[in-house]
Amino acid sequence: MGDIILRDFDGNTLSSFWQYGLIDWELFYGCVRTVIFAESDWAIFEYDESVPGGRGALCPPNYELPCPGTYVLLRPDGTPISVGFSPVSSRLRHPTVSNTPSPLRTSAYRERIRARDPCCLISSLPVVRGDFSRFKAAHIFPRTHDVDWVNKGYPSRITDPAPIFKLGGPTKIDSIQNVILLRSDLRDAWDNYKFAVNPDRGHVVIPFVPGYDDIAGKVFKLDHITDYNLRPLDDLFRDNFLQGVLKNMKGAGEPTWEREDALGDGVMDLSRQDIWGGKLGKEHLEFEMAHRLHDLRVAQGSSC
Repeated sequence: MGDIILRDFDGNTLSSFWQYGLIDWELFYGCVRTVIFAESDWAIFEYDESVPGGRGALCPPNYELPCPGTYVLLRPDGTPISVGFSPVSSRLRHPTVSNTPSPLRTSAYRERIRARDPCCLISSLPVVRGDFSRFKAAHIFPRTHDVDWVNKGYPSRITDPAPIFKLGGPTKIDSIQNVILLRSDLRDAWDNYKFAVNPDRGHVVIPFVPGYDDIAGKVFKLDHITDYNLRPLDDLFRDNFLQGVLKNMKGAGEPTWEREDALGDGVMDLSRQDIWGGKLGKEHLEFEMAHRLHDLRVAQGSSC
């Protein structure tokens, strides 16, 4: 295990991630296509510092595993190629602090998810005697981004038969087809896109950063859900996996914003220009306000 780094001819980092032995060349090529654009066809080569341009052996897309190390992206004939980053960034989401939605809506998806899931669906840690103190409900697609959710057409894919008020209103974003039960620490990591579930590789759990050896390669637990109307949607897992790729595999990864420092006690100190003053801070401030006003917007939409 270790870091895999992909650079361009000039030495700029195009993509990087921590290899747990779960991302093969085929999948890596697909992830790279997500985060970069190029003027023509490209291929990945081993990096050999003893060769001008660093071109080593060609690494074609296949089901073999890239070994930790440095690689270089070039044209298939090994000549330099101009490469740019995709303009798409990962979707902001709230890691820890609740937006204090109405008790009825909160209890609806929480109670339903506790009735459906007997354990953490990632680690398989069981719920013992109804004690959920070590567990949290986690949305697959963040509820604050309900406009994006609607634009992607997800409400029409929800087949959950629960009453509309238990689904989070007309958007149905609180359906348990969009909610899973996780161990508390994993919920926070899930919200930060530290790992994702790949439904196209047998629902295997793929972390993007070091420190998650205990869950790397585990298969997301679904066998207890016999009713497909209550089963999480694979399209939502695909979207979440994409967010993890954009967050962690684009360049050297997105810059870290100190959420715990800014929101650890649930209070926003807007005098902290070191937190809220920069571009990233302003983006998080806008997102934080939308997050805290989410339930009000849902209530207004339901009354129209």
